[in-house]
Amino acid sequence: MNAPAPPGDAPALDPDVVLDTLVAHGYRELAVVPCSYLTPLLERAARRPDIVYFPATCEGEAISVAAGAWLAGRRVAVALQNSGLGDALNPLASLCLPYGIPVLFLVSVRGEPGTRDEPHHDVMGRTTARILDDVGIRHAWLPGDPDGFLRAIEEAECVMAATRRPYCLLTRKGSFRDLTPPVPPAPAAPRRPPSAAPALSRAEAIRRLRERLPADQVVITTTGLTSRELYAAGDRPTHLYLSGSMGCAGAVGLGLARAGRRPVAVLDGDGAVLMRFGTLVSAAASAVPGFLHVVFNNGCYDSTGGQPVQGAVPFAATAALLGYAATARCDSLAELQSAYDTLMSQPGPRLLEIKVTTDPVPAPRVPLALPEIATRLRALLDPPAAAAPAS
Repeated sequence: MNAPAPPGDAPALDPDVVLDTLVAHGYRELAVVPCSYLTPLLERAARRPDIVYFPATCEGEAISVAAGAWLAGRRVAVALQNSGLGDALNPLASLCLPYGIPVLFLVSVRGEPGTRDEPHHDVMGRTTARILDDVGIRHAWLPGDPDGFLRAIEEAECVMAATRRPYCLLTRKGSFRDLTPPVPPAPAAPRRPPSAAPALSRAEAIRRLRERLPADQVVITTTGLTSRELYAAGDRPTHLYLSGSMGCAGAVGLGLARAGRRPVAVLDGDGAVLMRFGTLVSAAASAVPGFLHVVFNNGCYDSTGGQPVQGAVPFAATAALLGYAATARCDSLAELQSAYDTLMSQPGPRLLEIKVTTDPVPAPRVPLALPEIATRLRALLDPPAAAAPAS
């Protein structure tokens, strides 16, 4: 670490003070991949008319956008979670560092040693500072007072000016004050695509899909609320609940489907699909008949506080253009049932886009250990050979 961590009871910063300071130093745009720890800051940024809120589809894109802006004489600050630091490393190491492009980014630290967090954050929680040190990026913990934050920004500015290298401010849970009551959103930052509001919740759609899917079908869920909601609808040993690995559910499902053991359904989110959009191309090109890709589209990142995704993407229409054998779109329970039946009567790969509400249904965390979830599925799909009979 370049600076000692602040005490766990450090005061929370007013998000507007943080944003005012950034604007005063020329940062009028924020490129973001959301994290719940950053939610108070992001909610304010998305609603302020003096800040451009750019919802990047992945961390590497956010860093690259900021690098391009610097080349044009503009400043874009980047906000992301340390679980996505690996995705950001490629443009940091192959673009920013060799070309001498300074980028200021704020990283929320999940899985920090000594804190309780989801197990998929453990590795990055232990190694975030080490990774930054190894690639030569200076970093410091975010101070908890306005004067300290101003000094931290001035220090970052001095370092970036002298070295032409990126600089990182690390934040933890509670770093930003949660403002109440919430400020009404500005028209320039809608929480959902400007289309007719759907009436179907994701939790209800998942429950109905589980009823229709064969009990022996493998089901992969994307991270966050989707995994929780499938578990709440009823656990099966054929379920693989991803915790973390955002954007990877489609590729994991494709790998399983290509093995040909059983048909596979992937329950995905719009933000997660955007993060690894190329998987749609791979799935279409693979032409695996037993692959069903379900995309819940609500135009926001529900699991991190409802921040908007980038644009209104017609996933079913896009999948059809890419070469999926069958696609459908629905936004009500009646349409869901008929769309599912129509899709499953056709060859795969198939993609079903379901427009759902932006109001998540409370669901408990999946109480199973992550290795247990993987082991039981592996045992079903590739059971150990029976012992040879004694001679």
